[in-house]
Order: sequence, then C-alpha cells, then structure tokens
Amino acid sequence: MPTKQMIRPKDEIRAAYYDQLGVQFGKKVRSRIHWIIRETKGSQILDIGCSGGLVPILLGREGKQVVGIDVSPEAITESRNALEKEARSVKELIQFEEENLMTFSTSQRFDTVLMTEVLEHIGEPERFVRKACSFLKPGGRLVVTVPFGVNDYADHKRTYYLRHLLEQLTPYGTIDRLERMDKWLGVIVTLHEGKQPIRSMTNQEIDWLETAFEAIERMHLTEIVRLKNQQKKWEQKQLKQQVNEQEYAELSSEHERLLQQVTEQEETIALLAQQYQLVLERYEGALVSNLDVLEANTQWKLKYRSLANSKLGKIAVRYWKFRRKLKQRRARR
Repeated sequence: MPTKQMIRPKDEIRAAYYDQLGVQFGKKVRSRIHWIIRETKGSQILDIGCSGGLVPILLGREGKQVVGIDVSPEAITESRNALEKEARSVKELIQFEEENLMTFSTSQRFDTVLMTEVLEHIGEPERFVRKACSFLKPGGRLVVTVPFGVNDYADHKRTYYLRHLLEQLTPYGTIDRLERMDKWLGVIVTLHEGKQPIRSMTNQEIDWLETAFEAIERMHLTEIVRLKNQQKKWEQKQLKQQVNEQEYAELSSEHERLLQQVTEQEETIALLAQQYQLVLERYEGALVSNLDVLEANTQWKLKYRSLANSKLGKIAVRYWKFRRKLKQRRARR
C-alpha cells in the first residue's frame, strides 16, 4: 500500500515579520531577523535555506550581494516574486536558485554564510556544516540559528541545546558569540584554516546555558499561567453563554405561547365578525320593515300603562287575578 507523501509545511517568516501572524509574534521574529542582519559581515553573502527570500532582500537593500538557495521550488518562486517588487538596484544584487546544498557548486567564495533554521531539518548535520564552510573565504563568518530546546514539529529531525551544536561547529572555527533570542539559539563562528579538534564546553558557556534554561523555563511557566487563565475565562464565557441560551430558550418559548394566544384570539374575532355579518345580513331587512310595528307597540304600551294605573284599570286587574286563582284551584280538584 503506497504511503502518503508528507507535505512540507510552508515557512511563513515573511508574514510573521510584517505582523500578519500577530504583533507580539512579529516582534520576536523581527528581533531574530535583525540579529542575523547585524551579524552578516562583508559584501558577498550566501544564504542556505533562504525560504521566502526575506533576509536576502533585506541585505540587498543594504547593498550586499546575496545568493539565496533553497531545496523547495515553492520557496524560490515566492522569493523571486517578492524580489520583483523591489527596486532595480536591489534586484541586481540578489540571485535565487533552487538548489540542494550537498549538490550545489560554485567557484565563488563568500564573506558570510547563513544557515538560519536549517540544521534542525537535517539528519546528518556534520556533513551539512562541512559543505557550508567550504564556501567561506579564509576568516569568513558562519551565522547559525536553530530552535532552542524541544520543538517537535513534523519536519524537525533533532532537538538542539548548546553542547551538540558546539560539537558540530567548533571543528571549523572559533565560537565568537552565543545569543538566545526568545526560543532560538544563535551562534557566530569565524572560520579557521584547517580542521580544529572538538573542544569541551567552557564554564562561561555552561553558565550561559543555565541562564538560558532558566529564561526559557520562566517563559514556559508564564505561558502555562496565561493559557490556564485563558481557559478559565473561556469556561466562564461558555457557562454564561449556556445560561443566556437557557434564558433565551425560555423567553422564546414564552414568546411562542403568547403568539399562539394572539393567533387564537384573532381567529375567534374573525369568526365572530363573520357570524355578526351573517346575522346582520339575515335580519337587516326584518329590522327595517318592523320599525313601524315597534313604534306602534310602544304607543300601545304607553296606553296600557295609563289605563292600568287608573281606578277602573286597577279593579280590572284585581278581577283577572281572582279569576286566574279560581281557575288554578279548580284544576287541582
């Protein structure tokens, strides 16, 4: 069964440099990039693993001639596209090539060779360092940066602290400077004539390493506290959202109930209106035609009441009441 080819992660150093991945991250990336720029000496520069071409272009703006190589065709395409946006004076100083360092060949020798965030990707870094140093002029400078400590990304083949890095670099020159930049380790090496023996770490370097460990540990502890606080805020937000959702559900249910009642009332009113209209249509003619009868009845009622209240009328009323009672007695017998 064929295995799925691993996709190389895209290097987004350019986006990070211009704050497109966050302001704080951008500050950290710029600090590292600017350190590399400051430590690049001379006018002839080779950038191994140039990625998207950010460092070569920044150096080209300072008038340095730079050859940037990278094994990734996508990285070289990105580099060339970025270079097209630069001034002609910068374009003339920079050359990008899709090359593997181990097969790269040129007669040119350089004042500085850059290997920034490269060695952690290499399974056999000793050969890589030896080949990189072969392109340096006598007394030239090698600038190396690697992630400091554990960075278990899919394309990282090793973890770097200080001792292993010094073992790989000191045979070719003198360690001029060590620098820790956030979670990255930077080393400046000045090339010697001939291969030098591997040396042990000095007390000064051990002190530096312990200080770096403390700084990184505090950084991670601070990040852990920040993440815990963020998680707590998220949990509180989720709880509040759940309460709000429950209240909203209750209000929605009450709203639906009221709407149903309004609908029922509207239907009842509509039905009554229809019934009223039917009654009105059925009796409208009769009511109009009987107005005269009603008026006549009213006049007769007035006459009756007047007669009933007279002396003769009262005698007549008592007579008819007596007759009704007598009839009721006979009916009982």
